[in-house]
Amino acid sequence: MDNNHDSNYLLTSEFFLYPQKMHVIAKLTETSIIITRKNGKPESQVEVINLKDVTGCHVSEGNCSTPAKWHLCVFVYPLKKKLLKGQIRQRISRSLGAGGSKTEEENKLTTTTWKRAIKHLITGRCVNHAEVNNLPDLECRNLVVYINPFSGQGKAMQIYKKHVKKMFAEAEIKHTVVKTEYAGHARHLARDLNLASCDGIVIVSGDGLIHEVVNGLMDRNDWKIAIQTPIGIVPGGSGNALAAAIVYASTGCHPAPTLVISSIFEICRAKVAPLDILSVETPDKTAENQVQRTYSILGFVIGLISDIDIESENIRWMGGELRSTIFGVLRILSKRQYTVDISFDPVDKVLDVTKEGIETQPSQDKQLENKLLTNFSSPVSGRWKSTCGSCVQVSALNISHIANGIMMHKDSKLSDGKIHLTQLKSSMTRFKLMKLWDFMESGIGISTDTREPIDTTVTQCNAFRLIPSANHSQIMTLDGERIDYGAIQCQIHQGLGRVFMSGCS
Repeated sequence: MDNNHDSNYLLTSEFFLYPQKMHVIAKLTETSIIITRKNGKPESQVEVINLKDVTGCHVSEGNCSTPAKWHLCVFVYPLKKKLLKGQIRQRISRSLGAGGSKTEEENKLTTTTWKRAIKHLITGRCVNHAEVNNLPDLECRNLVVYINPFSGQGKAMQIYKKHVKKMFAEAEIKHTVVKTEYAGHARHLARDLNLASCDGIVIVSGDGLIHEVVNGLMDRNDWKIAIQTPIGIVPGGSGNALAAAIVYASTGCHPAPTLVISSIFEICRAKVAPLDILSVETPDKTAENQVQRTYSILGFVIGLISDIDIESENIRWMGGELRSTIFGVLRILSKRQYTVDISFDPVDKVLDVTKEGIETQPSQDKQLENKLLTNFSSPVSGRWKSTCGSCVQVSALNISHIANGIMMHKDSKLSDGKIHLTQLKSSMTRFKLMKLWDFMESGIGISTDTREPIDTTVTQCNAFRLIPSANHSQIMTLDGERIDYGAIQCQIHQGLGRVFMSGCS
């Protein structure tokens, strides 16, 4: 096998580049594939493939129309600028036919060696010169794919067949498809899943199915291990907030470039990042002085956006963005007001939260232990602050986005251990609400350092308790789904879950 003796490159080989039918020299570094023309003159560069854009590669046999028998096929999804604004992920495939060796066995070995090295590099493994020619084959990942055929506009199965199946084949990902049949089915599936047989769960649906899966994993006796199962999200619903937040966290792009393709790209790259999860408690209606607990990956909303989410269900067929815009305008014009009492524990240190209670860092701060997991009739501790009054909306979010294309908090991270508690005051005019909506769509969002005061209060907190009055629409949402109206309290669990995200170390 032809190889290089230059320490700057891991591999150097001769190939025929197709479909150009060009004789080239390819050089592999830790970060890229450099392809240059071989024509007897000083080498001229043809292309540089950045490995951070590669999802997979195959070794395949050519046919009688190609002089090379063995080919290395590389699948690349680089970010490209759109003509006017924004970016897209563009699919590119490159076929490199091995022809630099005297025998076909040597040419086959060349393509196999390149494939193994590329596979190791794109999954974050270190490769050095001493081992590059003797790397083992990596085992194919085995994923479970849950598809909700009824979510959003009912296109989840179409998205799987058109995009997911194809890109998973390119990345050599084995997977099993399960269609959900009823509300709560995914929760039961996740609760009973044999985790030893899979390397992650992929959800082709909206945020509601992610909520079900997370709660199913937390229902298990082995929840501490189960909740660390990596989750991948392919947007097939109406809001798709977590998918947008993951792509934003990975690329810094808003709006997300071709969200479906970008989301599958994040899964194919196999890297995993921690995700904060919120535990949410509401009074148990069947037992006095008891609470019901559920887990959230997006957050809680009462007011403007929750009303839009629920009241626009009858035009679901329009798609998430158009539906939100139409009802957003209607609700801003009507400008409902909501009265709430809020207590919150402001962030001055990030808490390390377990399922049973709270442990703090440093550990001697004993007054915080178990302070949240108390009955609603019990007062909060002296650390907490309280406020009450009239507002247009209260949101307590775990991530940057509240829907695809709508960013609430650009400085929010997937695992920063902070709840972003935001109150839109009733003093906000309709003009300011419109301006705020524009901020969220444009990617400015709402933050504590927004340049123009727009009658908002943003607090980063470890936990909160909210008690609403009964003088308005009585709609509250958790992860975009309606929940029983009434008192609620919530705390954050930093890095409790995990998601597939390529833009992480």
